[in-house]
Amino acid sequence: MVGILTTVEEVIKDLERKANLTREIHAYSSKKCKTWMNAILIFTIIFTMLIAFFSLSGPLLFPMDENGRNIFAISVAIIGLAVLFLSVSDRIFGFNERYAAHSQGIRLLTDFIRECHQIRHVDLDQGSEEENSLKLEALQHAYSQLNQLLPINDISDREFLDCKQKFYLKVEVSKKLDAEPHLDIDEAMRINKSIDPQN
Repeated sequence: MVGILTTVEEVIKDLERKANLTREIHAYSSKKCKTWMNAILIFTIIFTMLIAFFSLSGPLLFPMDENGRNIFAISVAIIGLAVLFLSVSDRIFGFNERYAAHSQGIRLLTDFIRECHQIRHVDLDQGSEEENSLKLEALQHAYSQLNQLLPINDISDREFLDCKQKFYLKVEVSKKLDAEPHLDIDEAMRINKSIDPQN
């Protein structure tokens, strides 16, 4: 019974670890989309204000001949096209839709991780071998379905490795924090990151 219980627990723990790492990656992708959305919004506001300002006060501030007025009008039109492009860029690149999909993925993974934690720390001790095996199968099936529902991550290999490193550093520092509540987290993160992985 103990051997089977440990095996089931280890498999569930591994599922929980994978889900945690996947959640970190989706959190990174979500922040990336949010950054682009905020940048587009800021540039749209700035360009809109520039158009309004130059359209109203440009000819008064800068004395221009006929040729100068034509160049000025063309410049304002170009800025207007830039604003138009920025305003439809979300439709083109789908940042808002991708942000919503990654945010939904984070919520689904959080629920799955919570369920794994509940089963590992509470339900396994109370269930029989057969019940625990069924719970494990249900979790594996749920994780498989979850992976099919999650949006595709279009991050680079470097970004993936950075996310993975940050996740494992966070896990390691979290374990140290359990033993030492007054741990300097920033210092611990720096020390762990500077350690050569081969040592």
